[in-house]
Amino acid sequence: MDAWSAQIQSSEVNMSLFSTLNTGASGLGVSSSNLSVIGDNIANIGTVGFKSSTGMFADMIPQNVGGLAGPQTLGSGAVMNAIATSFGQGSIDGSSSSLDVAVSGAGMFQVNDGDESYYTRDGSFYMNADNFLVNAQGLTVQGFQATDGSLSSLISDIHIDTSPIPQIETSSVVLTAELAPQDDTTPLFPTPASLDGADPAFGGTALTIEEMAELADFTTSITIYDSLGQAHDATVMFEANGTNNWDYVVVVDGAEDGGDSGFALALSSGSMSFNSDGSLDPTTFTETVVSTPTFDGADPFSFTLDVGSTVAGAEGLGSITQAGTESSVSAITQDGQATGAMLGISVDADGQIVGQYDNGEELILGQLGLAMFPALAGLTRVGGNLFAATLGSGDPAVGVAGTGGRGSTVGYALEGSNVDLETEFVNMIQTQRSYSANAGVIQTVDETLQELVALV
Repeated sequence: MDAWSAQIQSSEVNMSLFSTLNTGASGLGVSSSNLSVIGDNIANIGTVGFKSSTGMFADMIPQNVGGLAGPQTLGSGAVMNAIATSFGQGSIDGSSSSLDVAVSGAGMFQVNDGDESYYTRDGSFYMNADNFLVNAQGLTVQGFQATDGSLSSLISDIHIDTSPIPQIETSSVVLTAELAPQDDTTPLFPTPASLDGADPAFGGTALTIEEMAELADFTTSITIYDSLGQAHDATVMFEANGTNNWDYVVVVDGAEDGGDSGFALALSSGSMSFNSDGSLDPTTFTETVVSTPTFDGADPFSFTLDVGSTVAGAEGLGSITQAGTESSVSAITQDGQATGAMLGISVDADGQIVGQYDNGEELILGQLGLAMFPALAGLTRVGGNLFAATLGSGDPAVGVAGTGGRGSTVGYALEGSNVDLETEFVNMIQTQRSYSANAGVIQTVDETLQELVALV
């Protein structure tokens, strides 16, 4: 080998050794960074709604080097290219708080600090001193506000109204029932005016409501409410009056309006006839208001009985038919209520926040909003279990659970971290081995350089 060739070869050796030092150093750097990512995942294994990260690596720009065979490409190591977040579903675990909510699906809760909106899978919510729904950092949860049970279509801060719900006077009683055909041709009920608690004459004989109910062909009862929300027990009695013909009367205890206790005060009465197929003939249905009592200082009381059809034939909510079975009531409801104090709240699968009250009523108080993004991977972590939108994620589309692939909400539950501990341990071992191997490369190059220096 001539001197010129030896010089070129020595130069290539020096360049290669120093390049290898840099390559090994880059390997140590990416291994160290990956250990940081793994450590962050493991540290947050108990963090509610945490989404694990994965280090993404790439080779550094290769260098062109000269050689006896001409220009060649030499790799120069690795670099941390990106940190990708996995938005896979975490486990859903039960909670004792009614304001803890988990998402089963791709949607994200939206919270706001007054200026900026952020997004999270952490559904640990609370009510602040002003009854706004907030997260642990005090950011207000966004959704659809409800007024008197009706939801707005605009996104806003969710405010939970904990005040009692007001009383509502009964205006309609809806009846769904079947009446068994009877051979009875003698009407039981007298002229409605005689059904008076102050003058309890009943066909010349004083009968209590209980005695009337025993004589009637069919009886049912319901609780009704006056304008003050006071409850009153009303009894509806039916009596056959010839083939396919029925009379009815609705009564309360006479003592409710200053009459005799136990005797009937008639509120309304009427009659109806059925076709041969058991359906109600709407042209025969009559309803007469007998009295409008004033219960303990309330407004004069009256209501309508909805049995499915009116005289004009318009369909109602109720349904009363005649059938060859035992007389029975399928449903009897009314639209009134007493004043109700809040007992608690819950969140259903559609994200609706529902209040429960001690009068047995429920009322929609609001609905959680869930955001969807064109590219979840484009969101950036900002700490506190929060993400911020970026150009890479696209703009959020906020809607309600159960629509647009957002998934459903689960009340009394929280989503756990999606970190897989076994996977993280395997990655940690691999990264540790990579770190050790790169350290070995540097040590070998160092020893080789020492030998080369000693030969010079």
